[in-house]
Amino acid sequence: MKKEGVQRKPVSRDDRIFDAVVLTVLFLLMLCFILPFMNIISLSISDQYAIMRGDVHFLPKGFNLASYEKLLHTNVVLHSYGNTIFIAATGCVLSLLMTALAAYPLVFAQFRLQKLYSIFIMFTMWFSGGMVPTYIVMSRYGLVDNMWVLILNSLISAYHVLVLKSFYASIPQSLVESAKIDGANDFRILFQIVIPLSKAALATIALWVVVLHWNDYLNALVYMRSTENYTLQLIMREMVLSSEVSSMFDVANLDRSAISDQLKNAVVVFVMAPMILIYPFFQKYFVKGVMVGAVKG
Repeated sequence: MKKEGVQRKPVSRDDRIFDAVVLTVLFLLMLCFILPFMNIISLSISDQYAIMRGDVHFLPKGFNLASYEKLLHTNVVLHSYGNTIFIAATGCVLSLLMTALAAYPLVFAQFRLQKLYSIFIMFTMWFSGGMVPTYIVMSRYGLVDNMWVLILNSLISAYHVLVLKSFYASIPQSLVESAKIDGANDFRILFQIVIPLSKAALATIALWVVVLHWNDYLNALVYMRSTENYTLQLIMREMVLSSEVSSMFDVANLDRSAISDQLKNAVVVFVMAPMILIYPFFQKYFVKGVMVGAVKG
């Protein structure tokens, strides 16, 4: 017995032209992102003499891992790596907790000042205290040259609260009402019902927060003083701006100019690698969280 297949609507000529243009633009954008990244990797692993001659472009010339060996045996870089991981991980956990708590009353609580509370959150999106007043406050609390200042300054974002609020709005109110009838308080409802149902949105916000902390340069530059509290971004700045990059390392047997270029690019790869590795695991949550928040908001 012959099964009748689903008849597909024929693709028009205009649709084919549109698809071709979109694919061409996306392909060009892909090259704009991939080619510089390939150049950085190639410079970090190529032979030092090929780098000196300017022969390295998108594919490596020779093979030399001296720059990565130096990085793995350099306490300054490894210590800053640990600082950045601590700030990103701790900041992410605390930020998710505070964002979940802040968004909950906007959807599931009923109180007299709920509208004023929402206005206060929106107000922080339009206005901020400014860098100088913020620095003075943090200085009075003794947080200058303290890694916690980088966590507290980015602890909660009004935009993240609104995104999570939009996702909370997609959760049936009947679930919360049933839990309240059974005697559950708001904290129990939040941590046992609302948060487990909001994994997609929370994963999206977690990715944003981690990337924010990982790439944070300005706050670290303003507040950090001692080398032991430097983050990776400050180490990269020191290496890029300093003409004596190789003085941090034992490079007596290598050309200073070549190994300096190798080290700069190796540090860039070292910094980007974690974000590139973790993104595929968060991608499905990222897409789902953004789309649901956009539709339900």
